Amino acid sequence: MANEKLTVHAVILAGGRGTRFWPRSRQKRPKQFLTLTGERSLLQQAFDRLEAQVTPSALWVITSAAHCGETAKQLPALASDHIIGEPCGRDLARHPAST
Repeated sequence: MANEKLTVHAVILAGGRGTRFWPRSRQKRPKQFLTLTGERSLLQQAFDRLEAQVTPSALWVITSAAHCGETAKQLPALASDHIIGEPCGRDLARHPAST
């Protein structure tokens, strides 16, 4: 085991119901697809930061099944099988103390 190299994977949690930045954010276009600063969306900015640290083959996006198409459109360098669409939200990123 001492000679084994570990591969680091990065995951972008890009779910949401589009309610936090209302009225700009809507269910069909939640905050991760919004451009709040600069010329790239929040999702694209997260990808840019991680791409400098890990290869695209080790980068994953978890999003709503309804948003897989827009995610692929915004991140053409990411393989489509690295975009995982959840059929329904599970509040996976919510801190237990906030529930």
